[in-house]
Amino acid sequence: MRNFDRESPAMSALALTDATRSALGHLLQKEQHRTGSREVAYETVAKKVGASSSWLKKFLSNHQEVKEPRITLFLSIRDAYRDLCNRVEQEHANELAKLAALRGQLNDVDKGFVELVAGSNGSSAG
Repeated sequence: MRNFDRESPAMSALALTDATRSALGHLLQKEQHRTGSREVAYETVAKKVGASSSWLKKFLSNHQEVKEPRITLFLSIRDAYRDLCNRVEQEHANELAKLAALRGQLNDVDKGFVELVAGSNGSSAG
């Protein structure tokens, strides 16, 4: 197990908090887009990460009195964000595959037209 120097942590608490806030913001934005409701998005994301929607609102708005996430909550937020990233990457890969298939179909149709035109002129396709 690696020992960390307390004077030089791998990531500062402020940087970790900012990264967590950013991840939660993205989760909320994606869920709001999916549901069409900001309030429903708060409830859904809060349930997903194991926090209350009121804590989520305070944390995202950077209220002074809100407590920083405990490690278990941070890990839950990290996992939810990782799941979102994996899902988005998979959706992107699926879209690329659909586009490639469509491109192939269009190229086949185009090739068929060229062959048809070349055949009607009495010349061979080249």
